[in-house]
Amino acid sequence: MDAASKAKGNDQHCCVPLCNANSRRHMELSFHRFPQTDNKRNLWIQAIRRGPGPMFNVISTKLSVNIISDQTVVCSRHFKPTDFKWTPVRKTLKPDSVPSIFDWSNQVTPRREIFKHPVPQKRPRSASEDEAGDDAADLGCEPIPEFQDGDLSLCAFDEISSPRVLELEKTLQEKEEEIQRLQEKLQIERFGIFRFSKDDSMISFYTGFVSMAIFTTFFNFIKPAANSMTSYYYKSVDTVNVTVGRQRNMLLIDELFMFLCRLKCGLITQDLAVRFNCHISTVSRSFNTWPNKDNIEAKMPNVFKMLYPSTRVVIDCTEIKTERPSSLALGSKCYSSYKSSHTWKGLVGIAPHGALTFVSSLYTGSMSDVEITKLCGLIELLESGDSIMADKGFVLNKVLDDTGITVNTPPFLMSHGQFSRQEVEETQTIAKLN
Repeated sequence: MDAASKAKGNDQHCCVPLCNANSRRHMELSFHRFPQTDNKRNLWIQAIRRGPGPMFNVISTKLSVNIISDQTVVCSRHFKPTDFKWTPVRKTLKPDSVPSIFDWSNQVTPRREIFKHPVPQKRPRSASEDEAGDDAADLGCEPIPEFQDGDLSLCAFDEISSPRVLELEKTLQEKEEEIQRLQEKLQIERFGIFRFSKDDSMISFYTGFVSMAIFTTFFNFIKPAANSMTSYYYKSVDTVNVTVGRQRNMLLIDELFMFLCRLKCGLITQDLAVRFNCHISTVSRSFNTWPNKDNIEAKMPNVFKMLYPSTRVVIDCTEIKTERPSSLALGSKCYSSYKSSHTWKGLVGIAPHGALTFVSSLYTGSMSDVEITKLCGLIELLESGDSIMADKGFVLNKVLDDTGITVNTPPFLMSHGQFSRQEVEETQTIAKLN
């Protein structure tokens, strides 16, 4: 029962019904001839449900000696993994192996569901009714039915079940009230602003506000601006068309309370994550926001105000070296031709005055700067009229079409090795300002 040979030009087909395995198209499969002994050969024939006939014959008829045909084979799909054994040369079948995996093995006819129809309970007949029925039978008359009206049994059933229904409705109402009380208790016991809403001393300790009323007034004052605040991680509540980030799971008033706890008490992120029952990354993301245009313009240096007043962010990509992945496909994606090693690549953005305002997720080292800028979500945070400052590798003209956003890159050198006129004028202006 060794694996059938796959010589060049030999096209073998599996003889099992409904199987399309072919030695040319399925090189990963092995094909096995029928056993030599009659008993084992008959077990194979019974297992595949195919008897010998004009279209199927295990014994070769081309030679005078009866031998097992090389073309009548069964592929390895129909054997269990335990049916094989490995020799120093190849994989073969065990002597007692029989094909047992077929398409019809999983075809099970579902059993018919049996429905039990309710039968109305009959009232037991009294002795007088039995005698009247016997007398009517002796006289040749039909006996009087138990119920003249068919609705009588239903009415009796309703009378019996109505107390039970009322009892279940009462129990359900009590459970709902208990669930509501537990939810209110859980909201109060959970670490948050509502837990200390009735204790002004604790409000003052954690936030710096003297009372809950002043804290609520301050929150209502900043709530409109906080709802429209966007970041790389969270969507704006008021802006429906923003596609960057995710919806906030924590209440906005609890985010303010967590922010004040960090400022007032100096609690670290790990401690806040435990107190507010959230992940440490959620705490970090709650403190990261995207600066608005007014803040950028207020802190913009004079050089930018004169030459590039619309600059919102200065971007560049950075790479972090990593070990060579074991996967060849991932290793090819992580290889950076610029660093000549395997790296992870991310986009970093700073404001004109030097503050770090944006850090993207990491991408594979083979990805271009333009593609990372397109996927990282930075463009969705910018507004029409803003401009990006980047180096020559960021060719973002097609990416920024119909967005109202422009890109400022250093001018390319002229063909004769001289600087362009615009570059010379900008260099002279910066030198005068310095």
